[in-house]
Amino acid sequence: MPLRRAIVGCHLLLIAALAASLVPPATAVRLSIAVLLALPLLLTLRGLTQGRRTTLQGLAVLLVAYIGGLSVEVVARSGSAASLSLALIAAVLELGLLLALIRGARSAP
Repeated sequence: MPLRRAIVGCHLLLIAALAASLVPPATAVRLSIAVLLALPLLLTLRGLTQGRRTTLQGLAVLLVAYIGGLSVEVVARSGSAASLSLALIAAVLELGLLLALIRGARSAP
C-alpha cells in the first residue's frame, strides 16, 4: 500500500530529524535524550509497518504531542534550526497521511 509506505517514510524522517537536532555535539547526555525522545516513535514502528489499527490510532495521538513540542521549539529558535523545522514538517505530513489511512480503513468493507 503506497500510503502506508509514505507514512513509514515520514516516520523514519521524523526520527532522523529529531536525532540530528539533538545529538550534535555528541555527548552521553544528548544521546540519552535523543533516544528517550525517539523511543515512543521507535516502539510504534512495527505496528505501523503491519498496519495495526490500534497502533495507527495511538500514533496519531502521539504525533499531536510531537507537533506541539516541535512547534514551540521552532518558534523559540525563530526557525533557525533546520532539522527541527524538517521534523515538524515530517510530523505534520505523517499525521495527515495517517488520518487519511485510518479514515480509509474505516470506510472500507
